[in-house]
Amino acid sequence: MTRSRRPRRLPRRALAATAGALALLVLTVVFPGASARFTAVTANPAGVWTTDGVAAPTGFSAATACVTTPIVFRDVTTATGTEVLTLPVPAGTAAGDLLVVHITHNWTGAPFSTPAGWTHVRTDSSGNAIISALYWKKAAGESSATFSFPTGSSVRMGGALAAYTGADTTTPVDAHTGQAGTGTTATTPAVTTATAGTLVLRLISHAAQPSPAPTGTTPRWAVGPVSGLGGYSAGEEQVAGAGPVSSRSSPSTGTSAAWVGQTVALRRAPGTPSASLSWTASPSTWATGYRLERSSGGTVQSTRSITPVETTSATEGPLVNGTAYSFRLWAHRGTWTSSVVTASLTPSC
Repeated sequence: MTRSRRPRRLPRRALAATAGALALLVLTVVFPGASARFTAVTANPAGVWTTDGVAAPTGFSAATACVTTPIVFRDVTTATGTEVLTLPVPAGTAAGDLLVVHITHNWTGAPFSTPAGWTHVRTDSSGNAIISALYWKKAAGESSATFSFPTGSSVRMGGALAAYTGADTTTPVDAHTGQAGTGTTATTPAVTTATAGTLVLRLISHAAQPSPAPTGTTPRWAVGPVSGLGGYSAGEEQVAGAGPVSSRSSPSTGTSAAWVGQTVALRRAPGTPSASLSWTASPSTWATGYRLERSSGGTVQSTRSITPVETTSATEGPLVNGTAYSFRLWAHRGTWTSSVVTASLTPSC
């Protein structure tokens, strides 16, 4: 007798694998974009993956945002001398601070010599009875600054050396002006600034005694009366915006004499820039979020995730003024990604 053979049954695991493969094949045929775009299926909510990919965000743009700090007075030293004036750098001064020197004298002959590295701002005279000179320098670890007249001139000199942090040390003087007069009240003239956030110094040299700091300013130094010289003083004020800054006068003093009033606006240091990024969210609400990439000079500097997908802005920084940056943004869910949108920025604060 011949026995009939039963057909062999495939194991259950093999059947399941075959069924899964057939299902994927069918889906690939029905939705041809799926196999090309997606490397994972199970991570996508049921049915949504058939929309042929994750939609990209739109309207991607980058703008500069600046963080600035005000100019801050550190300290001041004062000194007087005959022919030679040595001003110590204030304690606590750090390399990179801005140093400002205010010198008063009454010599009409040859100008005094200045140490290396000091930049002259202006010199004003009131009938040769009192003369005021201003200088600046970027602090570089020096301990003092010496200014001198020729030997035998017997010139009386007085000065102040002030240190500031937060000031521009490349082109620190935004604007300056001066005027002279005679009387018991000295006036520092109006000035027009070109940049916001300046620190305006009001400096007075008086042939009889130091004038009080102009009304509306914070007093910083007052020296005198010095025999054969008179006195000198200064006040300062913070100015928020750019534009005209009015004159300021000192309260009246007891003795009428020649005076010089000077106004110097110091420019604050450039701000630290960052990129303020914005976009319209991807309509693929089921996506996890975004990936953001920052590059400069062809080198990727950072890549990070941003969640949730409803997010429409981000900040990248700190950046460097004058350096070109490019930003790439794309939506994703797992390994599925949208097309990439780009924006570029060269910040300037």
